[in-house]
Amino acid sequence: MSPLLIAMTLLGCSDAGDQCQAVRVLAPRYQTVDACNAAAEEVLTRATDVAYPVVAVHCQKDEVAPVAIASR
Repeated sequence: MSPLLIAMTLLGCSDAGDQCQAVRVLAPRYQTVDACNAAAEEVLTRATDVAYPVVAVHCQKDEVAPVAIASR
C-alpha cells in the first residue's frame, strides 16, 4: 500500500478570517500533517499573488482547521 500524502491548500479569506475559499492546492505533497504545518510559514511568505486580505494554509488528510494565517 502506498503511503498517505498530505495536501497543502492555500486559502483566501475575508478580513475576519472566517470565510475562506480554496485558491490552489500546492506541491509538494507531505508525508505527515506535521511536515506540512512546518512548511506553512514559508509558503505564506511567498503567497504574495493572492488577492485576499487574509491568506491561510490548510494541511489535510482529513478535515482540519487552517494551521497558519497571515494578514495583509
